[in-house]
Amino acid sequence: MKREDRLIFLTALTLIVYAFSIYFSSRAFIFPIPLNEFILLIVGFQFFWWNKEQGFPALIILLIGLFALFGSQVFWSMLLSDVAMQSMVDGYLIDMCSVMSYFCIILFAISQSLRQKTALSLGLSSLFAVAFLFGEIFNYPIVVLGSYAVMIISNLHKPVFQPLHLIWILLFILKGSEIISFLLN
Repeated sequence: MKREDRLIFLTALTLIVYAFSIYFSSRAFIFPIPLNEFILLIVGFQFFWWNKEQGFPALIILLIGLFALFGSQVFWSMLLSDVAMQSMVDGYLIDMCSVMSYFCIILFAISQSLRQKTALSLGLSSLFAVAFLFGEIFNYPIVVLGSYAVMIISNLHKPVFQPLHLIWILLFILKGSEIISFLLN
């Protein structure tokens, strides 16, 4: 097992152990959803560090994590007072950072599709982009989860940017944990 595979596996295992520990103590199956952006940044930074020779794709993964964290209200609530936090929420910075994170995710999918150079991968990437944007704009997390599954399938068809392509599995796990937390409680 490669180090990137181990990192994704240990991240998923940590989330599962956390959820089961909450379940055994309070009979609620809850994942640490507020930490998803922190997890994405930490894993994204580690992927970038290990694979910086890949250049652009590694940088995009790092930017996905950074913009996701800066687009998180949890992150800003730890740094700002209540009044400053309210003005931050009323402003556009958090939303713009979230949009930039989404843009980087779509950019990574497009660059992956261009590298794959097959009609199937182009079709899957187009399906991903439409489903991802639809799910995020209209707040359908199950559609976003499905869009990540499409990119995982695309990588099974013709993997590129190895091992950076594993970021799709992490995004799938984080979104899946969010959905499970809301559905089972």
